[in-house]
Amino acid sequence: MRSIKPIIASNSLAIVLTIVLLLPITAIVAYIITSPLDGLMAKFGTWLHESRDWEFSVFDTQERFAKIGFAIRSIFIAVGISFLYFGVSNWLNMGLARVSSKNSEGRQSTIVEAIQPWIFVGPALVLLFLFLLVPALSTLSLSFQEADGARTSRNYAFLWDPAALGYEQFRYAMRNSLMWLILVPTACISLGLLIAVLADSVKWGIIAKTLIFVPLAISFVGAAVIWRNIFAGGGIQPQEAINGVTPSYQIGLLKSLLGHTAAYNEPLYSLQFWGNFFLMWILVWVQTGFAMVIFSAALRGVPEDTIEAATIDGANPFQMFFRIKLPQIYSTVLVVWTTLVILVLKVFDIPYALSANDDDKLLLATMMENARNNWSVGGDNVDNLFAAIAVMLMLTVVPNMIFNAWRIRREQKDMGH
Repeated sequence: MRSIKPIIASNSLAIVLTIVLLLPITAIVAYIITSPLDGLMAKFGTWLHESRDWEFSVFDTQERFAKIGFAIRSIFIAVGISFLYFGVSNWLNMGLARVSSKNSEGRQSTIVEAIQPWIFVGPALVLLFLFLLVPALSTLSLSFQEADGARTSRNYAFLWDPAALGYEQFRYAMRNSLMWLILVPTACISLGLLIAVLADSVKWGIIAKTLIFVPLAISFVGAAVIWRNIFAGGGIQPQEAINGVTPSYQIGLLKSLLGHTAAYNEPLYSLQFWGNFFLMWILVWVQTGFAMVIFSAALRGVPEDTIEAATIDGANPFQMFFRIKLPQIYSTVLVVWTTLVILVLKVFDIPYALSANDDDKLLLATMMENARNNWSVGGDNVDNLFAAIAVMLMLTVVPNMIFNAWRIRREQKDMGH
């Protein structure tokens, strides 16, 4: 029998050389060859500028059209590189499929079974390394440096030093982020499950689910604007202005229902501490439809025989849900919970669109924006402070990653048994 290790080593080397050398070199050559197209696009833009008599400068037109040309050829080059990789990997597969060996269990198998997964995973690993791991390590290194490159841990002083820049803001941001992480996924999952169960039990349930799903199609900024009008304070009278009359602010729907008058003109989302819950509600309103759709599909997948058996045994609706249906869609609940946790960690649009930038409303993401605008007193070291905040934001994701890795590994073991 032919020696297997040299075959695996040689073909693995071919795969590595394809990803690391062949594809990048081909892409660089393609960019060099097609670079004159940017100039042609710039000339085309100049011609359009002169024929259409555009107001902005010729230089701006040339720059914009040159960038458009670069973007177009980048798309074609990326697609071409993808097809090239597919062709090379397919050629390697065909060659490796002819070589077989016996595995540790004595079963006859082809070498391609050991190499093929890496052919498909290889590009993803390279991209993750270049655009995720390398920037993360670079950010981590930058967070432990002074502006002159000297090593220090003072950029993280806001964790323990009350006199440090951003100490109070970080405390508020961590408190608020923790509240969002607990309350928003819990509310979305609870409401999503409730609506999914109730909507399937009525004839007009499909209409109700459609209406609840609609907010998911609205951007976070659009949702913030909608609820800003509902939470609005009102009470500002129209005033004469140079170019006309400034409009008055109407009292929001919710404030009217609460009986607030125009004299009480503070928006509900601006309330000290309690305003956080009104901001959370906007995200719950948007994401409940997502949870509802996923749970509705999962509940339809519950085997009918288990439901019939529980009905024969005399299970009431609550027992039917909590003891029969919910345990069978537990993995789906975890997937939705993980998705919502990651979404909450990235929330920036809603507080930013409502200008809810008070310290007691800060999240880790909005804290970075607040620091960018207000921490200029940090001088040349401000970028290092931003890096420290970014590292703290990354660390909040780590427990979620560890939990999901543990859960997936456990499910694989259970499937193996």
